[in-house]
Amino acid sequence: MRDTCARARLMEVLDRRGHRVKYTEALQGHYGFTSIWDQWGSDSGLLPTPVYTRHCVLASQKEGVPPEASDSFLDETLLCDRRTTLRKYMAANPHVMATLPPPELAARYSG
Repeated sequence: MRDTCARARLMEVLDRRGHRVKYTEALQGHYGFTSIWDQWGSDSGLLPTPVYTRHCVLASQKEGVPPEASDSFLDETLLCDRRTTLRKYMAANPHVMATLPPPELAARYSG
């Protein structure tokens, strides 16, 4: 799956559902760009938000989630640099799992 560009997959899904025009017009109108891939290149240094990353990792490790799915999430999700897996990023940045959400989002972002 790593060789599949996320942008291509997103546009494929939007086309299949007939939402590409609505999606791109909304992003262009509100933010001035139509995709995160337009805004930030692989050399941008953009990193995932710790609280949301923690939330996603916890969700992938919930009871009932097959280990293959959790491993796939950690090993096939790449950072913006298109090289670093989420697993490698998490190993190098243990503070992410210690980053608690703000109180008003604690119930929602705790896995």
